[in-house]
Amino acid sequence: MKQSLFLILHNKPIAPDVYEMTLRGDTGAITAPGQFVQIRLPGFYLRRPISVCDLEEDRLTIIYKVVGKGTAAMARLQAGQRLDLLTGLGNGYDLAACGRDVTVIGGGAGVPPMYYLAKKLIESGANVTAILGFQSKNDVFYEERFRSLGAQTLVTTVDGSRGVPGFVTDAMQNVRYVCACGPEPMLKAVWDRVNAGQFSFEERMGCGFGACMGCTCETKYGNKRICKDGPVLRWEEIVW
Repeated sequence: MKQSLFLILHNKPIAPDVYEMTLRGDTGAITAPGQFVQIRLPGFYLRRPISVCDLEEDRLTIIYKVVGKGTAAMARLQAGQRLDLLTGLGNGYDLAACGRDVTVIGGGAGVPPMYYLAKKLIESGANVTAILGFQSKNDVFYEERFRSLGAQTLVTTVDGSRGVPGFVTDAMQNVRYVCACGPEPMLKAVWDRVNAGQFSFEERMGCGFGACMGCTCETKYGNKRICKDGPVLRWEEIVW
C-alpha cells in the first residue's frame, strides 16, 4: 500500500452517470489486476474505493458510476486538480491460475477491472472471451476497447436492446475458467454454472486495508476481509 498525490489528466462521462478518470502518479504499488485504490475527496471523511481499470506506466485509469454525494463530487473534478490516493490495495486476480482459455465477465460497474485483467491475460498468451452485462444499449461502455485488446467480446443487455438479450449467464457457453466482477446476484448465477474461477466482491469499506474489519465475510476457510484478503476470492472458497 502506498499513499501519494495523483494529477487528474481527464475526467469525462462515457455513459449515463458513468465517468472515466485518468490520473498520473506513482503506480508502483499496483501489482495485479483486480486491485483497487482508495480516493480521498475534499469534504468527505471516508475514502472512496474504486477498482483499477487500466494502468500504463504512471497513468492510472478508473471508471466510476455516480451513485451518491461522493461520486457526484468526483464527477465535478477537473483536469489539473490533484487527489490523495492509497494504491495497491487488495489481492487481485491470480493470472497463473487462469490457464490458457479464460472467460472474463463484468456486470455494470464490474466491467472496468475486467479490462485490465483481459489486457494482462492476453499479454501472457491466454485466449480471452469477455462477456459484458448492462441494463440497456445506452449503458454500454468499453465494448470496442475490449475488442481492440483481442478479446472475443459479447455484450448482454437486460432489455435486449443490444447484443445478447438477458443476463451474462445467457452468453456463457463452454466456459472452462471464469473471472468475474459485478453485483452479487450476478456472481452467484455465474458461480452456479462453473466449477473453477475467481470472483471479485464488492462490500462497503471503512479503512480499505484490513484494520477496521468492517467488510469481513464468511468463506469455507474462515472469515476474510474483502478489502485485504479479497476482493478476489476463488470459486472453491466462496460461501453463499
